[in-house]
Amino acid sequence: MALLGAGGVTVAVLAGAQAAYAGHTHAIQTAPSPSTGQPIAGGGSWIVNKPSGYYIGRAMPADTFDNEVTTTGNWHYGRAVTGVNMCGWVLPGSLGADRGDVADSCSAATREALSHRRTVGRDYNAAAHEATDGSAAPAVSGCTLYYNYFHGSDFAANGGHWANPAAGGIGATVRYRFTTNDGAAAIVRDDVQGWGFVPIGCVTRPARLFNDND
Repeated sequence: MALLGAGGVTVAVLAGAQAAYAGHTHAIQTAPSPSTGQPIAGGGSWIVNKPSGYYIGRAMPADTFDNEVTTTGNWHYGRAVTGVNMCGWVLPGSLGADRGDVADSCSAATREALSHRRTVGRDYNAAAHEATDGSAAPAVSGCTLYYNYFHGSDFAANGGHWANPAAGGIGATVRYRFTTNDGAAAIVRDDVQGWGFVPIGCVTRPARLFNDND
């Protein structure tokens, strides 16, 4: 098709072409847990690999999140801009005050790759689709739990960025979920501190571990 441009010049336009979509940024606010309805321990929002998926990081209160996709269940996909610079999904109820529009930076291909659990880790406590929580595991009481370990969306190479330590140490038992691909950190849930990362030596992993994909 063609449009009449300035000065009467005819300008060709591709049929079906659309303006580039811009994500809308928000301040992160503490979201309710999908399982309990209570504010999540540690504040902010979990970053997960897909709606109701595996914990891969944390957007802290007042961090900026670029919302690019929202599901009917109000899960939000995009980039956690502040701190971790990571693509992923944040919780329903986690988006606060508007902070303006930016260009999208988390692709559909990244979203698809993230949805498969072997992208983000290994040595899971259960087969794919068989559990929604970690397994009880002995832990070194007092070890520090960190809400973030990754910077960026490469979960094979971008680990080791221990950040946002919890206010207190973990208890003598945690819920073990999986291990980072580099083998250095375990993703666990502590009854007080919530979900996060601990050094692998702080937890005794279950005897049986699973590496099937989903």
